[in-house]
Amino acid sequence: MKIHNFFPGKINKCQICGSDNLIQVIDLGFQPLANTLQKKLKDNEKMEKFPINVVRCGDCTLMQIDYIVDQSKVYHPDYPYLPGITKTVDTEQKELADYLIDYLDLNSKDTVLDIGSNDGSLLRHFREKSLNVVGVEPTNIAKIANSNGVYTIQSFFNTDSAKKVIQKMGKVKLITSTNVFAHMSTLGDVMDGIVEAMDEDGFFCFENHYIMEIIDKVQYDTFYHEHLRTYSLISLIRLFEIYGLHLFHAQIVTRYGGSIRCVVSKKKINRSENLNKLIEIENDRLINNSEKTYNEFIKKIQKSKNDLIKMLAEIKSKNLTVVAKSCPARAVVLLHYCNLDESTIDFIAEQPTSLKLDYHVPGTNLKIINEEVLLEKNPDYVLLLAWHLSKPIVEKWKKKGLKSKFIIPLPEVTTI
Repeated sequence: MKIHNFFPGKINKCQICGSDNLIQVIDLGFQPLANTLQKKLKDNEKMEKFPINVVRCGDCTLMQIDYIVDQSKVYHPDYPYLPGITKTVDTEQKELADYLIDYLDLNSKDTVLDIGSNDGSLLRHFREKSLNVVGVEPTNIAKIANSNGVYTIQSFFNTDSAKKVIQKMGKVKLITSTNVFAHMSTLGDVMDGIVEAMDEDGFFCFENHYIMEIIDKVQYDTFYHEHLRTYSLISLIRLFEIYGLHLFHAQIVTRYGGSIRCVVSKKKINRSENLNKLIEIENDRLINNSEKTYNEFIKKIQKSKNDLIKMLAEIKSKNLTVVAKSCPARAVVLLHYCNLDESTIDFIAEQPTSLKLDYHVPGTNLKIINEEVLLEKNPDYVLLLAWHLSKPIVEKWKKKGLKSKFIIPLPEVTTI
């Protein structure tokens, strides 16, 4: 439905319910696109910046940014994200596939469609269990998936690409979307495509950042131009009802620092006990006590920023060295919001398989280099920008013999 399609520019209404009752949460300023990287400094310094102003809907409780960047700029052909190279993420993908096969009683006759399928890492786990798979991915990473034997249509997802899927594979039993469903500006086209592609006894399962986990873990770094919406279950139920779909189960999972896993059907199914409990919590904190909830959230954001800036200033005053580890998109938000650049951090270390190596962090002179230099340089401090994966990353480097202290910037600034 066109009511859920939004065009580039300022948004003055809720992206779900259409209300103009939008309440300010936090303004993170003008920032470059987090996944648009440049090798030449002169190009990086001239990068276009766009506002990241976060608001919430006083009616359906959705949280959203109020400005949309042209999606062809955001998801450009050279988009550099590959989930399959991160061991933790790949393990989570396998867990999701195993869970859905068991929970929905899927078998080898069923087809799984993944929206925003990237390198096909989720679909690979379904294929290993003999299910039929197909992906839809708008960037050139679709070519990587196809070269690895995961059939992928290079396109944005809508009714046209849904029809291509049906023509090739027939109606599908399961549609999945991990960390993608909050990204699309043409949400109405996506919803129409889901309804078109899904079999009458089919399901749609997605995982995305969850509003309560964002608030409780102070994850302001998830607010960037790709993440147009931060869903509550209250807002999601309203969305799916418009399209004749039924959200019947939800659970919190650890992915990306805390996400919600939702399962939706065409046929009406009784809501799970877990879903009902989560809705009760939302009613209490997002409706009955919304002002208190958001005031505390904003105070924690400001405190974490001030504490990090203060700690790094004290470290630099002692002539100690600071580098950063990992450069997910959320890192760009934190660096810009806290005004951190090459004057404070020497470089950012990334995995040797990352597509971001030898590029600069958008809008800065901070270079992204192979993480193997950490043992050679042995800096005094390592600012962990993928802080939501702190446990496995710190354990890995401690085992390798790295003596540096790790700075964990969120939810509270700590050192390990």
